[in-house]
Amino acid sequence: MSSFSVLLPVRNGWPYVQECVASVLAQTHSDFELHVLDNASSDETLPWLRSLKDERLRISTSEESLTIEQSWARARSVAKREFMTLIGHDDRLEPGFLASIDDLIRRHPQAVLYQTGACLINARGRKIRSCWPVPERETAADYLRARFGPQRDMFGTGFVFRSADYDRVGGIPPFERLFFADDALWLSLLGDDGYKACEPAELCAVRVHPRSESASLPSAWRPILRGVTQITKFFQAFQAAHASVRAVMAELLPQFLLTYHRNVLIFALVDACQKGQRLPAADVRVIEESLASTDAAAASALRRGAEVRLVSLLNRSPLRRCVPLLWRMYYALRTRSL
Repeated sequence: MSSFSVLLPVRNGWPYVQECVASVLAQTHSDFELHVLDNASSDETLPWLRSLKDERLRISTSEESLTIEQSWARARSVAKREFMTLIGHDDRLEPGFLASIDDLIRRHPQAVLYQTGACLINARGRKIRSCWPVPERETAADYLRARFGPQRDMFGTGFVFRSADYDRVGGIPPFERLFFADDALWLSLLGDDGYKACEPAELCAVRVHPRSESASLPSAWRPILRGVTQITKFFQAFQAAHASVRAVMAELLPQFLLTYHRNVLIFALVDACQKGQRLPAADVRVIEESLASTDAAAASALRRGAEVRLVSLLNRSPLRRCVPLLWRMYYALRTRSL
């Protein structure tokens, strides 16, 4: 039987942390511990955790407020069992998650990464949709082809790996607000020869809600852009060191980067509309220059997407006042929170 450490970094996770912790402690697999890494929470999170009487629960605290990068970096410093998984405080596991991973490990002892199927849920815990399916066996090149496709949802919950491997690669990289850090971690673990084994059953749920920066807050466009820059540098270094991914990178990475830069531009436009302003040309140049640093020709295509053209037109007109409402409606429909 495999032994697991579930690591939960959290800062002011109320009320979602209740559901998250309950889902971990309800696992049918018996050999695990839940290690909560609290980051100077000022809400009800820490008193509630301390009220729980469960010998499987470990709580580490920070006396000072840490950045999200510093908070998650603590996962390297705590004592861990043979296998580990990280979970967001607003996500949850099905009771059979660890048992299914244990079965995967027995069937694929040579794998370096393990995963189950997943779904997206909204703020109320209602299912939004199933995540993209993942094959039972996947290499780094397979992962990148699906990720660049795009035919893959991206999040950190639901992945399991050996604690020694996690520490060896340096843990989750300290990218800006951890945007794209999961991509880099999975690829670092897989390398050229490793593979990921997957159980297709949906045994974890990832929550999308109004405080999810990458999903709902246009004001996060600058950190997202810095995250894009960091993952681009990682991809370039990884491609140089790993021959197995070069063909996929050459074929699909340019469009992936163009798409993400367009998404950043849309966020910047919506953010400007929320402030009642036109997006400054200097901000557009920052995004263009970021894209041009990887592909000079692609920068000229940045504003050609239909969505970009529409939001740009609205931002230049008096109708910009309507954009915040349209954005909230779009988000509510997308997450089924109406």
